[in-house]
Amino acid sequence: MAKPTKMVSAIGSLKDLNTARAEFDDASKTIPAEAAFPPAEIRPAADDSRTLMLRVTNPGILAEAAPHSSSQGDTFAVIHVPAGGDFAAALVLNPSTQIEAGQTFATIADEGEWPVVVAMVEEFLGIRIDHIAQLESDALGRVIDELGGLQVYSRAAFNADGTDFVEGTNTLDRATSEVFTAADPIDDAGQTRTRNQRAVVRALIQALKSGGLVKDPNKGAAVLGHFASGIQHNAELTTVELSKIANTLRAVQSDDVAVVTVPTNSHREDDGTVVVEFDPEAAPALKQALAHDDFADLLRYLVSLGY
Repeated sequence: MAKPTKMVSAIGSLKDLNTARAEFDDASKTIPAEAAFPPAEIRPAADDSRTLMLRVTNPGILAEAAPHSSSQGDTFAVIHVPAGGDFAAALVLNPSTQIEAGQTFATIADEGEWPVVVAMVEEFLGIRIDHIAQLESDALGRVIDELGGLQVYSRAAFNADGTDFVEGTNTLDRATSEVFTAADPIDDAGQTRTRNQRAVVRALIQALKSGGLVKDPNKGAAVLGHFASGIQHNAELTTVELSKIANTLRAVQSDDVAVVTVPTNSHREDDGTVVVEFDPEAAPALKQALAHDDFADLLRYLVSLGY
């Protein structure tokens, strides 16, 4: 027979988990379909893969490259697991990427909100976005603290908001993760910032995979509760569906999870402005590979190139 203290602990963690689930699934957290996705006729066909688009909003914007754009310091990431479930990809987009007529991804996102964001991503990646989630950076920071911090790599040393980051490995907590992902340390239209965001997404996925959340119900309940405290998502992204995505990612070997930035090139105009555009060779190749679920080798190649 289980000891009373263990029974009480198990009951308590189950109660906490049920509370976190209820908060995550609460109707007030959901985004109606018409406010989440573009019209069905312009979307890729549904298949057996699972794809989640995550936007981490950072209201304390530190980026100065486009001060009129509220999306400039946000993280936009797409997590894609094909039907086979033997490989997974996370793709981070630079909001400064030029889309059309001199407008950036961030500018268009601010004007059109989720349906336009999803339409843009589906057009450029060629895959259907099944779920969306918008998470406040402060909530993500609490998750990071619960996981014991994140070890991330920075290509450049820089100071932002009174915090020094070194070239090499940095340990992030709740406060420094917000700075690291929003600061624009180099005048390169967010290219370095996007790589920093990619580093955080990569470390977060690995921490969630290896953090023992299933074996430690208290920790699992706390992490879910932190996510729930600052999230908005489409109605179909319930805790049941989230668990399926998490279990699939957990089953994928760490070497088979590739986290990259969507390939872009940058150049400096005569007036000093840095312009970022999708790589005309790598981006179409990525789209084609994703469409045929044969992207493992390409994603590994992109990782080797530093994307």
